[in-house]
Amino acid sequence: MSIEWSDLLEMLRSDWLYRNLTESKYSRIWKRHREDVSMDEHEFREFCYWARGEIGACRERGRIPDPAGYAHDTGYYYDETKDLYVIHLQSKKKPMSIPGDMWRSMKQSYSNWDGSPSSVNEVSRKFGLARTTVTELFRSMGMTHDSSPWSEEELNVTDERSLVEDLLRAKEERVLVKAERKEYRRVTKDAESFRRIDLLASRIAGRFSESAGVYEVPKLDLGPPEEDYALVMSPTDFHWGKRGANYDRRTAQKRLFSISERLLARVGRGGRPSKVIVALGGDGLHIDNMNSSTTRGTPQDCDGSPEDLAWSYVMMCRDYIDMVRQFAPVELFVIPGNHDRYSATLIRAALAGWFSMVDDVTVCQSYSNRQYITFGNSLVAFLHGDTGKVKDWPAIVAGEVPELWGATKWRFIFTGHLHTERELPTYGNVTVYRMPSLAGNDAWHERKGYKSRKALIGYMISEDRGVIGLHVEPVLEDD
Repeated sequence: MSIEWSDLLEMLRSDWLYRNLTESKYSRIWKRHREDVSMDEHEFREFCYWARGEIGACRERGRIPDPAGYAHDTGYYYDETKDLYVIHLQSKKKPMSIPGDMWRSMKQSYSNWDGSPSSVNEVSRKFGLARTTVTELFRSMGMTHDSSPWSEEELNVTDERSLVEDLLRAKEERVLVKAERKEYRRVTKDAESFRRIDLLASRIAGRFSESAGVYEVPKLDLGPPEEDYALVMSPTDFHWGKRGANYDRRTAQKRLFSISERLLARVGRGGRPSKVIVALGGDGLHIDNMNSSTTRGTPQDCDGSPEDLAWSYVMMCRDYIDMVRQFAPVELFVIPGNHDRYSATLIRAALAGWFSMVDDVTVCQSYSNRQYITFGNSLVAFLHGDTGKVKDWPAIVAGEVPELWGATKWRFIFTGHLHTERELPTYGNVTVYRMPSLAGNDAWHERKGYKSRKALIGYMISEDRGVIGLHVEPVLEDD
């Protein structure tokens, strides 16, 4: 019987069946070629086991039973034992060897199976081959964008269910890769935007520092307080440049200065504070770009061009701090909001440059959404309030500034965003104050029916006892 099998092996050496005798799917091969081999299924299986050993032994000795080497109906030879493809390319003097894993990856990459095939140039870069080599290789292997993502050898030995599962897993991986690339592009874009705005902020600070000069602001004649305290003031959500019914920049500036003067006059009756902690920003500007829209692109109805709004806001903030510093030294913070997240950086830089030559104004140079200062036993945190949940803020603060948290007894969070005054629930020993806005309503707020008291609040913080008093100064009809 061995002689008969040897004869059969010799007869089939140039046939497609010969190349598949050593595959594991003997039953399927037999059904496809049973008329050619004249064997029942059991005998054919025994023949394949024998042939597999014969071919393996010859390969170990360095020769293949087929003296023609690669005489078959494809332009390549596949060595199953080594999982290696051998291809003759006209431009190459020697046969080109490609590992099976590499070829299968190239097919998946170039195939249009997911609707987004790689180009020849992309395949060349990914696998480190010359473009001409890849082009000739695909031509020789009969590979096009419309080809399946599997090699012929995979199709011959893999059942349909496994192929479907492989396709689903590969598609899932491709989706994840696309998502990661998109996220990487977003992170890169954000990083580049931050780099540009940081550079611009440095230039702005330098120019304002050069033009500021040295000048004195007269101090008000106030008596000493009963106990040392700091005053927190934050005209948050000022929305400079908002246009509404009977509301524009001139009205806004008049309102800010008149309300603040009345508030400081009331507080001053109790004596001069150690410092005034002023938090600007938090939607201080109504827009954030040249398109007159918010940071995320929501269009706004504005009282002026973007350039005019930005410049006039810086000048107004400068004059406002000069007014407040007559009362006491100023610790200045500029908090980014959802309307002015990027422009807040430039406003901070401009004010830092302008006040760089004076001793009684200190500008916090932080880009963070949350900014901190301590006074006595109190930790004071400022944030706009458009991100996260109130109940999570204490844990975020404790995680960001653990040293300040551990060194203080009282903790206070000041927020805005919703334009309403409210003392939110206390979490442990953390008190959250939501501050009101001085800004008038625009058409959108009128249409929604939003109504809230317009006011500015001053919070008195004792060195030892935390917040000990609030002074509320509401907007009157004349303001």
